[in-house]
Amino acid sequence: MGIVGELKQISPVMLDKFKINSSFLDIFFSAKYLAESPFWEEAIYISGNSRLNIQQQSEDKFKEFKWTDNQQRKNTRAEFLKEWQISELSLGKSWHELHFLLTGYTHTDKLSFLVSKNSSNNLPKISLNNWSFFKIFNPILGNKKYIEQYISPTLDIDNLPLVNAILGGTEIGNKEGYGKHRYLIPDEVRQVAEALSELSENGFITRYKREEVKEEQVGIIDWSEPETVEWLTEYYKGITAYYIAANNLGNAMLLYLT
Repeated sequence: MGIVGELKQISPVMLDKFKINSSFLDIFFSAKYLAESPFWEEAIYISGNSRLNIQQQSEDKFKEFKWTDNQQRKNTRAEFLKEWQISELSLGKSWHELHFLLTGYTHTDKLSFLVSKNSSNNLPKISLNNWSFFKIFNPILGNKKYIEQYISPTLDIDNLPLVNAILGGTEIGNKEGYGKHRYLIPDEVRQVAEALSELSENGFITRYKREEVKEEQVGIIDWSEPETVEWLTEYYKGITAYYIAANNLGNAMLLYLT
């Protein structure tokens, strides 16, 4: 199956609701599949018993949640369904390649920035975690090059933004599996939208091309396929458009792997 990256813009009011009670997050994502959800208007590829079973599972989960009273359940249901009028953006299994081209880091540990600059006098650096220290002092696993790549971005300097648009944000909730949900407040969404726009399609493609001709290429991208740059660029354009749309609406953003 693989790990899929997704973004979901939400209203600031909904983000506040999740901050107060993060247990709402799980039921929020389940509400996407309620029978009256806008999701089903486009999900024509799911039909018959499969469609009914998914809707029933969502309904059962919604009913089993510990609501204060029926009015809270009714109001929250309406609020969630309204939020799902704007669908999530799926990055598929390409989120890791995109993360590298946007930030310069191949690892997925927490970065110290949301938006930075890929310039020689302003490169971000991150602290080494316990796993990295193990690699440093382990004579087999430790090596200087790995440490340098862990601490600083490895993209060629292009004086364009480094944007933590996929793995950034503040953790929220108790989601298990591939890490917790993370969120960006509206002002952070604005910063990301502006930085992605400044990077530009041409800047994104140029980053890819520069990495493509390096003698030692990063292993997370399949450089052997000529069309790789094309579909990664389409994802970049989709991410940029999604953040711009969220910013125009004054929305917050949820970021997560599933």
